[in-house]
Amino acid sequence: MAKTERFEMRLDESSEAAIDAWRDAHMAGASRAQAVRALIERGLAGASAGGPRFSDGEKTLMAFMGDLFRHLGAPAERVDAVCRGFATGNHWAADLEMGGLYSPVSSSASPDDARFVLSVLEMWEVFESAFEDFSEAQRARVLGGEGAQRRGRGARRAAELRFAGFDAVHEPELLRIAEFLVREMRRFGRFAGRSLVAAQGGARRDHAVRLRYYERLLPTLAGRRPTPDEVREFLWLRAEASGAEPATGGRGVSHLKEFSFHRFGLLAPRVNALSRVLTRSAVQFAKAEYGLSQVEWLAVTLLGAFEPVSIGELAYHAMLDAGQMSRTVSGLVERGFVERRRSEEDSRETVLTLTGEGEEMRRRLADAAAARNRHVVGDLPESELAVVYARLDGFIARARQLVD
Repeated sequence: MAKTERFEMRLDESSEAAIDAWRDAHMAGASRAQAVRALIERGLAGASAGGPRFSDGEKTLMAFMGDLFRHLGAPAERVDAVCRGFATGNHWAADLEMGGLYSPVSSSASPDDARFVLSVLEMWEVFESAFEDFSEAQRARVLGGEGAQRRGRGARRAAELRFAGFDAVHEPELLRIAEFLVREMRRFGRFAGRSLVAAQGGARRDHAVRLRYYERLLPTLAGRRPTPDEVREFLWLRAEASGAEPATGGRGVSHLKEFSFHRFGLLAPRVNALSRVLTRSAVQFAKAEYGLSQVEWLAVTLLGAFEPVSIGELAYHAMLDAGQMSRTVSGLVERGFVERRRSEEDSRETVLTLTGEGEEMRRRLADAAAARNRHVVGDLPESELAVVYARLDGFIARARQLVD
């Protein structure tokens, strides 16, 4: 066992407050000692990493350079892309725009993720463009050919060959990098205007299976595009690989596999378990992407459904007291996601609405919710899914009779 050394650290009130604020934002529920240890580890990791560290002053100068370039009529797209990278935490954008100038290890906090996303987008661009040039017969062969036959008689043919996107629930950092590359840095124009949130098959392991195939094929693609047989093999690699049980890494809901509600014969525990797991997944995504707490996530979701709405009405829909909701909304207002204004129906009343930034956040949260829903229902046909929803609606109506 490695030796450890115990030491005391005396902190003034301002340092204590700063550490507590960081802990509440990044390690909710942890002790102050755990937060200090995590900060030390992060500092040591940053000190040992290669590449530059841009100061706030250097970032400000970069922004001024963009203004200067525009004033002189010079192209400022690269400077703007780097500045947007600083603003959104995508520091790897500077190294990418400068062609790997700084070091083999990017200055990004996630260089491996950035390189992986770049490779995946390039791979899909190659195979999608090849597929579009095929004849109808060749496309049919790719979508329903031997790959489907190998999976068995009950396998369904693929609907299309199209980039699957990235898993917004379990790997939001990959989605964030892809969206920044496509929307902010104007790379991979083929994917502009698309939702990059995966419906199915967007897990990193699925992309990695295809990427290994692409890397083996790449040396043979000089001067040509992939053939129908190669595209068919590429398409069905993911379909075969994703048949494996999704990895949970020992976290989350893996314990539910071992627990069965059948011996109780009750509906409520099943519905409650499903609701808890989906809510936990939604809150994890909202916290990772926007730093939202569970109550803030709930407030944003409800505002999207009921705005403009008063604090009291929002608290009623959330089943919270008005004081707690008021504090939650104040935090969202300070961060620019929500705005207060006078009601058009009653000038004495203040109502809440989402700002443009808040609405964009709500849309991304909704996209992630749709992806979770598709993941849960799997390959269940729409007709069968409609029956399930109708049955659940009926159960809810009958349950209400017990309390009305």
